[in-house]
Amino acid sequence: MPGASLRLVIITPEKPVLERAVDSVALPAWDGEMGVLPGHAAALVQLREGILRYKDGGDTGVFAVMGGFAEVFRDEVAVFAEAAELAEEIDGEKVRQDVEKAKNALASRHPDMDIDAAEAALKVALLRLKAKTALPRRRERRG
Repeated sequence: MPGASLRLVIITPEKPVLERAVDSVALPAWDGEMGVLPGHAAALVQLREGILRYKDGGDTGVFAVMGGFAEVFRDEVAVFAEAAELAEEIDGEKVRQDVEKAKNALASRHPDMDIDAAEAALKVALLRLKAKTALPRRRERRG
């Protein structure tokens, strides 16, 4: 279907994050990655923490998504995420520091430490780092 596209909408409890026409979407579905193209059957999908990718012509967008669900209906993919962060907006150095901080906190086993909170912080930091490193490298043009 030349010219066919999907409407991708990403919404978090805080705000709408993205709304645009795209060629395809890859979702971090609970049972594994799910690809969506124009004409996809209607579906309601539970999302796990993971990487959401979309393609629009030569552009690829990458988001770190912290769970939620997605609805696919009539060439629209509506993602309702607990949190979603565009990989390009993630500060790589800060997220590396967050990973180290969370690892150190877990290694310390301090008696007052909330282990569940420390493990959750590490999981989020690692996902943000994965999203940042999943960005396609921009090719430099030689003239």
